[in-house]
Amino acid sequence: MQYANVTLEMVFKKLEGIERELEEISEDVHRVKPNYAEKLKEIEKGKTHSFKNLEEMEKHMDETS
Repeated sequence: MQYANVTLEMVFKKLEGIERELEEISEDVHRVKPNYAEKLKEIEKGKTHSFKNLEEMEKHMDETS
């Protein structure tokens, strides 16, 4: 049996490592870039932009980046 030397302590340490990695991933997923957060605030205030086409939108994005 290939797992005969595995102890509960080893399994516990591995699970702790996995939990730490999941917490880090969760923190990264929920972190919002500052410039995106500013844009979200503008949207909440009702400050939005309308565009006639994709090129117009891309031009606006280039100007505001």
